[in-house]
Amino acid sequence: MKKSLRFVRPMKLVADSQYSNKAFREKCIKKGIEPIVPYPANQMKGKKGLLRVDRKFRAHGPTRLKRFYRRKSSIERTNSRLKDQINLRNHRLRGLRNIITHVQYCILAMLFVARAAMKIRKPWKARSITYFTAYGLYLGTC
Repeated sequence: MKKSLRFVRPMKLVADSQYSNKAFREKCIKKGIEPIVPYPANQMKGKKGLLRVDRKFRAHGPTRLKRFYRRKSSIERTNSRLKDQINLRNHRLRGLRNIITHVQYCILAMLFVARAAMKIRKPWKARSITYFTAYGLYLGTC
């Protein structure tokens, strides 16, 4: 008997300005999701109260929208770390269930590394999985 995957309905969707178009925003709103997508410089000129991102990737606009958009960079850093350090970029798996399981193991590995860094009182090593592989090989403790 197959178990069905449960999905959580998102309340907000944060995306880059490349997704800024009327159809995308209307579809999000129709599904009950608030789109937090900055407008490019060539759209909605002269209107205030809109989220915009300048050339230096600084967000401008309402404080509430800027706060949500700032979280996007932390997600991007985590995705980059998963791809580069934990080999999520070059997986050889097939099937959604196998990939979901693999991603969950990768995230657990990141959490174990962060926990180990705190335990040995070196919080600056929380992002370095390579430190703990070498540390464990030499000391046999990790």
